[in-house]
Amino acid sequence: MSYRARIIYLVFGVAAVLYVLQAFTPLRLTMDGINYLSLADSAARNGFWSVMLQPGFPFPKGYPAFAFVLMKAGVFSSATLVAANLLLFAVGLFFSFRVLLALKVERVHAWIACLFSLLAFSAVKFMTQGMSDFLFFALSACVCWLLTLEHPSRWFGIAICTAAAVEVRFAGLALILPILVVAWPSLRKRPAIAIVALGFTLAVGIAGVLAGQKYLLLNRSFLRTGGFRQFAESVLHAQSQDFGELVGNVPFSKVPGNLHPFLLTVGFLSLLVFLTGVVGLRKRSLWLCCYLAGYSGMVMAWPLSDPRYWVAVMPFVVLAFREGVVLLLGIIPKRPILAYAAYFAVLGFLALGYSTRLTFASPERFAYEYGDGLLTNTYLSGCNASDVPGETQALLLLQRYEWHCPVQHPLTSSRSLPEAIRPVLANDH
Repeated sequence: MSYRARIIYLVFGVAAVLYVLQAFTPLRLTMDGINYLSLADSAARNGFWSVMLQPGFPFPKGYPAFAFVLMKAGVFSSATLVAANLLLFAVGLFFSFRVLLALKVERVHAWIACLFSLLAFSAVKFMTQGMSDFLFFALSACVCWLLTLEHPSRWFGIAICTAAAVEVRFAGLALILPILVVAWPSLRKRPAIAIVALGFTLAVGIAGVLAGQKYLLLNRSFLRTGGFRQFAESVLHAQSQDFGELVGNVPFSKVPGNLHPFLLTVGFLSLLVFLTGVVGLRKRSLWLCCYLAGYSGMVMAWPLSDPRYWVAVMPFVVLAFREGVVLLLGIIPKRPILAYAAYFAVLGFLALGYSTRLTFASPERFAYEYGDGLLTNTYLSGCNASDVPGETQALLLLQRYEWHCPVQHPLTSSRSLPEAIRPVLANDH
């Protein structure tokens, strides 16, 4: 085994141990996570179909259905949530690694691409939270891997995983284009199969549009309010911030204000390199080029910043960056790349270290240090709901799945479905 391979395996091993330690964390909630888990909780208590068929929920319902299974089985907790995320993350990385090898990427470079994904601060941050990122990563990476196979039965798996990916996240629609690219040589020779494929594509597309209608309506309102120019400027700023955070491997909020313009500039230049690399990928893999182009188009059409959207395609983003650097410079500057990889790894381990410290913090310290402070009083209240003004879904989730309050407080009593869902929708912006 080469010295470089030993270092890679060592870094993977240490990162894996730190990730596993996150299973001991208290239940970490975010606004989107509260939405997902509250819907699953309502389904577990009021019936699956009576809840899931309710209109108006702002997100696709695939992840709440996944959480519902854990809750209905009586095993849902912070530990099982983190364990599920870890398993899904591992599945996504495994299939992404196999895809990179199938595309003739050197094994060491494929390992490095997955390592960048493992040490990205956005992956560390959301590993402990009830979000759809890792479920979508596993499903979409599985579809990409199946596209590299030649066995005829792969299409059954592709159909199931694609439909599930669309129901988990609206961006799953981006999988349809690479599927058609791979299937086209066979479809044009068999009209009957082409008709079936067209019907499947139409069904998945309709499901995706219905799942993502909230986002389409919000984009429409953005355009009406500010016009196309302001919308385009918002998109450019958001994506420059996203790529600045991805390349810098640090949250924008943790960077001093006087460095924000620098990080945005780095993000903008990185975005150009990435887009150049996506175009360059057409020679290596047309279907992957189409997938990244479609996925990027869907993410970039959303004029809000959140680097976690790129976690599900991070190994392929790293490959696109490599292709972009080669196209622009003609070579891979090894020493600068090695220095940058070391910098990225150091910040990744700092993020893991901070998350681990938070995991083993006392309840009071955790309440004050976790998140942006909006849920501090909720975490401090314990089973005493009177400590928190108002009625929040976060408190309900913590009482049921974190503190396991032995006495049922009026706040935790069974309520009608519309009343249970309404606070969730009111907090979603």
